[in-house]
Amino acid sequence: MYFTSDSLLPENQEPLIITAAPFGPQWLPSDYPDDIAVSWDAQVQKAVDCYNAGATLLHVHVRDPKTGHVSKNFQEYGDFIGRLRKAIPKMLLQIGGSIPPQASARTGIVSPTRSAALKRRTAKVTQK
Repeated sequence: MYFTSDSLLPENQEPLIITAAPFGPQWLPSDYPDDIAVSWDAQVQKAVDCYNAGATLLHVHVRDPKTGHVSKNFQEYGDFIGRLRKAIPKMLLQIGGSIPPQASARTGIVSPTRSAALKRRTAKVTQK
């Protein structure tokens, strides 16, 4: 491979996506108390730190600040994503986490997208 003296400068390279995933859902705050952000402000700051370190995409899992566990509340996801959009508007967000159908039925939490898809499928089946 041949490099010219300026070929390694960022402005002369192809775009690069660096992904950061600082909100690992498999870990609890007690596992790494100095590294797992729990409060909303600390979670946003962790995202800002990733952006400032060069990450261009953030894989997001929302933690419930009261419990430290991954949230299953769509309102909390919306609130947190809004905070991230304000703090790091140029960063791409990849939203992780899901609520399986059995959990949806048990908790009463249903994704608007999933709900609409189920209605469309049900309508097609009943029309045949």
